Amino acid sequence: MPQNDTSKPSFSSGQRWLGALNTGLAAVAAVALVVMLNYLAAGHFMRFQWARDAAFKLSRQTKAVLASLTNDVQVTIFFQPDGDNNQEIYGLTSALLAEYQNANPRHVHVRLLDYTRFAGPAKELLSKLDLNGPREKDFVLFESNGHHKIVYARELADYDYSELMARRSKYVRRNAFRGELLFTSYIYDVSNPQALKSYFLHGHGENDPGNPSGEPGNLGNSGYSKLAAILKEECNSDWDRLSLLGTNDVPRDCQLLIVAGPRQGDFLQGEVDKITAYLKNGGRLLALLTKPCGLEPMLAKQWGVRLGNSRIVDKDPHFNESPYTFRTAKLSSHLIVNALIKDETPIVMVWPRPVYPVEERGKIPGAPDVSILAATSPGGVDENNHADTYPLLAAIEQGVIKGIDTPRGGGTRIVVAGDSDFLDDLVITYSGNHVFAKLALSWLLQRPAIMIEGLGPQPIKEYSLHLTTAQSSSVRWLFLAAMPASILALGALVWLRRRH
Repeated sequence: MPQNDTSKPSFSSGQRWLGALNTGLAAVAAVALVVMLNYLAAGHFMRFQWARDAAFKLSRQTKAVLASLTNDVQVTIFFQPDGDNNQEIYGLTSALLAEYQNANPRHVHVRLLDYTRFAGPAKELLSKLDLNGPREKDFVLFESNGHHKIVYARELADYDYSELMARRSKYVRRNAFRGELLFTSYIYDVSNPQALKSYFLHGHGENDPGNPSGEPGNLGNSGYSKLAAILKEECNSDWDRLSLLGTNDVPRDCQLLIVAGPRQGDFLQGEVDKITAYLKNGGRLLALLTKPCGLEPMLAKQWGVRLGNSRIVDKDPHFNESPYTFRTAKLSSHLIVNALIKDETPIVMVWPRPVYPVEERGKIPGAPDVSILAATSPGGVDENNHADTYPLLAAIEQGVIKGIDTPRGGGTRIVVAGDSDFLDDLVITYSGNHVFAKLALSWLLQRPAIMIEGLGPQPIKEYSLHLTTAQSSSVRWLFLAAMPASILALGALVWLRRRH
């Protein structure tokens, strides 16, 4: 009986070596393909923003500023990343600045300097910047061509004190992140340095901005040191104090004149004439007039705005804050307030006078263009209990050359408010007031539109999950029993299937 030959191999040794060689070449080809694809992707990639309301999503304006850079900007995050006080701010800051670097890796260079781990380089940096105080930490430094700007962690957030004031909580909550608003402004400032100069009028009991050296004056709650700091740090404008009494004129280097709530007597006719001449020659004016001061006739006759004599409040409970303060119910489209409209952030006013447009001015060719920026609800009430919708803020423009972004671009710009208290050191801490001040000053100084339009604080959203006792118990048993039991049951079924 013949026997089957089972000793003959299925594959010869040559076939086995050929198969191994084929497998090796296929692996090498796959690796080479991956390397080539990664090489191509490094220069031709696309990034997507998946989070809908992320605080580090760059705006169109920021992308335009970054695309226009021709100088390198070195950004140093001088933070302790795992610090207890500013851990949330550090996370938002580092994530946002990573987006800046990704948007322009050629000119924006970001590094982290942890001052607790790298004490030597940290001390060297502080010494170079002449920052030796105990509070000089947790900040972001922007440097370019010998110019630098610093933003501290405490400046990067707006805070909600309502829960603390109502004694419903012991904590103050961060409600908005101001990173993009400040970072984009500072990158622009260090890469495009300009010599800007503003003046605060004094001599009639105006709010005190302190001293230009940075030392505060006799401020109290009516001080304007924070407005002066916004002007210096966020709008890149030096400032000084100015009196127009006697032979003093408005200096030739004045890009902005600020009348900050005069309360002691009217301006003399000579002073009014000097301000009038300054405005006629393309001057810029921020007029904050809580009380009549003698400038009202000039503003009405020549610039088309009339201030009421009676002060008002908004009695609508949706907007009323206290017997004398309220939130603006309406904001109208304008470069100064578009960012506030976008983020639904109101301005808090303090017992203001209304600011009316003089209607007949619009019929005169070449008349100033008057825009009402904000108004009360129909629940606005004056001191005679007359209810109406009252205009609160006005922006006036005449003869400005369109498309010219340099200061004093050939025309006049004025912002008028019948309230000076809403920008004092106490009330300006409200998010909407701070942003309004920054954007109004930027518009008056005629900084580029991309530095104004749409740049506002990003809200920090918190989500709370409220469960009843029964629901909490169900969730607990779901994670502690139901889910582990399901995994064990699935494993048992697989084991039985394989056994059979």
